Amino acid sequence: MIFHPHIRQRVRVHYTKRMAAVMPHHGRTGVVRIVSRGPGPRNVGVEIDRRVVVVPRGNLVVAASPENTPGGPGVSGREG
Repeated sequence: MIFHPHIRQRVRVHYTKRMAAVMPHHGRTGVVRIVSRGPGPRNVGVEIDRRVVVVPRGNLVVAASPENTPGGPGVSGREG
């Protein structure tokens, strides 16, 4: 879960197993475009397939990017 999403952050939408089947955007990745402020529900506007979708921030996880995945660019596979 992401507690403090920020604009232009890559995220993946993730729901529980029992809800995933009925949520059309489960497992899809996108980019944060809008972050809500103030009291009330903490929702985030995520751009998926050129459309902004409102998702509760509790249903967002950091998306894997090539920079932080094993074997991604700039990673030699060895430390030190």
